[in-house]
Amino acid sequence: MAALDAGRMRLDGRRPAGPTQRPRDAGTLIIVDEAGPAPRLLMGRRAAGHVFMPGRYVFPGGRVDAADLALASAFTLPEPALARLCAGPPARFDSRRATATALAAIRETFEEAGAMVGTPGAFEGRTTGFWGMFAERGIRPDPGGLVPLARAITPPGPPRRYDTRFFCVSATEMSHGPSLEDLPTDELEAVEWFTFDQVKELSLAAITLRVLADLEARIADGSWRDATRPMPFYRVVRGRFVRDFL
Repeated sequence: MAALDAGRMRLDGRRPAGPTQRPRDAGTLIIVDEAGPAPRLLMGRRAAGHVFMPGRYVFPGGRVDAADLALASAFTLPEPALARLCAGPPARFDSRRATATALAAIRETFEEAGAMVGTPGAFEGRTTGFWGMFAERGIRPDPGGLVPLARAITPPGPPRRYDTRFFCVSATEMSHGPSLEDLPTDELEAVEWFTFDQVKELSLAAITLRVLADLEARIADGSWRDATRPMPFYRVVRGRFVRDFL
């Protein structure tokens, strides 16, 4: 938590004048490959020209968009996952927005890393953009297979603020990809699989390190696939980062 507060203090010094930006709902997906002797995680480096976390290694993810919200009505998340995702503020965050957040994590994982998490089959609804590419390949996204791991709200200061739900999923849930060289977009570069030891040598934001520690502990005790486990919630309260459980 000290590292999170140190980062928050640096951001305070760069906070622009004017009203504080409202965080936008976002989803991030951590794909875990347990096929080898040590678990590996899919991560990529954000290009130096990006406004948010330039040059940092991150998990694929991004904000919820209108297409995710429109598609959410075609899916239902398991009750344990909904309990995790809908707990805590704000009250407007309901099952539809929770499902849209999981879908955003899946869509962004394809956009940024070329990996499609889902099962063979068609899905109803108007599918455009990247969701249209799922439909063309005959892959139905599976938001119900994602396990909520953590939640974090970006403190005031950065040019972008997000209320992010972090999910994890087994690499066996991928129906396509990832594309480590020919990526669909330029959001990430140098996308690779890393062990926990290798990840700790990368340039990471403090919150990424904190969520990594949460995941490593749950892999060690065998609970990382259990959506009934309370998840940590990181946010700034009265000027300091706090860690609650949802």
